[in-house]
Amino acid sequence: MDIRNMNGIEYLETIENDSVDFILTDPPYITSKETGMDNFKKMIDENKEAGIEFVKTEEEWESVKDNFKDKFSEFSEETMKTNYMKFGTIYGSKYSVQTKYGKWDENFTLDMLEEFIQIYYKKLRKGGTMIMFFDIWKITPLKELLEKYKFKQIRFIEWIKTNPQPLNQSVNYLTNSREIALVGVKGGKPTFNSKYDNGLYDNEIYQFPIQGGKKRFHPTQKSLPLFEALIKKHSNEGDVVLDTFLGSGTTAIACKKNNRKFKGCEASKEYYDKLMELVND
Repeated sequence: MDIRNMNGIEYLETIENDSVDFILTDPPYITSKETGMDNFKKMIDENKEAGIEFVKTEEEWESVKDNFKDKFSEFSEETMKTNYMKFGTIYGSKYSVQTKYGKWDENFTLDMLEEFIQIYYKKLRKGGTMIMFFDIWKITPLKELLEKYKFKQIRFIEWIKTNPQPLNQSVNYLTNSREIALVGVKGGKPTFNSKYDNGLYDNEIYQFPIQGGKKRFHPTQKSLPLFEALIKKHSNEGDVVLDTFLGSGTTAIACKKNNRKFKGCEASKEYYDKLMELVND
């Protein structure tokens, strides 16, 4: 397993052409924006640092609890009360996540993505497959880039999150419940292990939860069971798998658990140090 803390383009220079069996990667979506979610996360962090345990009173809960009767099947009244008093929402701190991800997302461009795609094609062996997750609203330009650099058999896969974080419920009835990836092949016959279609997913629709708990530290962290499913379906044991946007290390961990040879990098020193703890766990 080769994991380095360096820029992706520089890392790709160390990889021989036609040597990679499968690329599974999740580049920045170029979607950073400030939202109420960011303010909520900031408030929770500040209250924790200041030792503030409750932001609402029991009287305030009594005045609003009837508004949440339709949620009693999802949460107990006691859980909703505790969450509301501690965090000001019945969902608690579970969804205090960033949508303004930082310079690694803000500074990424479609021109930079094109450079990666061009080099990815050179590194894949004939018949090698690439799966790239990307913003659902930018799938068309991504498809055009894959076609420009000769990727074939282009199709999309969908990850439906079984525990999605809600959007601002007061202004939007939708949830951030799905993500899209495109699949492309470098000519030849790709590896496709259909025996792993075992009911956990249907064709190219995958249903898995988002990562939670202490192992979640990256704002766009992917599901480990999802990446394991993709790796088993699109590569074989002993194959070389590449990811130059390693983030939380999900691709590397999935490879380690399923006997694949992993090569990849993460540009952020902060995320690199954290992911290496998980990989070596």
